[in-house]
Amino acid sequence: MAGGDDFLVHVAVPSVDSLHSFLMDKFSGRREVVGFRSSVIYQHARKQVIEPLDP
Repeated sequence: MAGGDDFLVHVAVPSVDSLHSFLMDKFSGRREVVGFRSSVIYQHARKQVIEPLDP
């Protein structure tokens, strides 16, 4: 990783509210955590065939 992030934590939760609760309960009270941000992926689609690039 590069930039201002020190750790990447991948979690699976049943809802956005659960994510918020997890972050507040597990990270916000820790003195070594200065700040955090989250990204939500609503859908993951994977294509099995790679198409050639246009020349």
